[in-house]
Amino acid sequence: MYSEALLDHFRHPRNAGEVESPDAEATVVSELHGDTLRLTFALRGGRIEDVRFQCLGCTVAIAAGSAGTELLRGRTIAEALALTDEDVVRALGGVPESKRACSLLVRRAVQAALGG
Repeated sequence: MYSEALLDHFRHPRNAGEVESPDAEATVVSELHGDTLRLTFALRGGRIEDVRFQCLGCTVAIAAGSAGTELLRGRTIAEALALTDEDVVRALGGVPESKRACSLLVRRAVQAALGG
């Protein structure tokens, strides 16, 4: 049902936690499943220097938070705002259609935190 990449991010999440004194932050909740994703950002020179996630949710939501932080680190704010759900889904090796609302949390949190 889940790809090896997705399961790896779930079993070994990267960048879990919270940035101390974040420059930007957002918490979003899936209306469909109730999953909650929080992203915190440290910004420097218009780039994402550090990004961390906290998630209370299903396998896909946790894996998406992990993969999303890897995709976001080092990007400019404009590049981060251009991140799509498809980018996250590709990084996870695919997501079942019934769980796409969970992977979409990353894009929603980025938009909320960085003003897009």
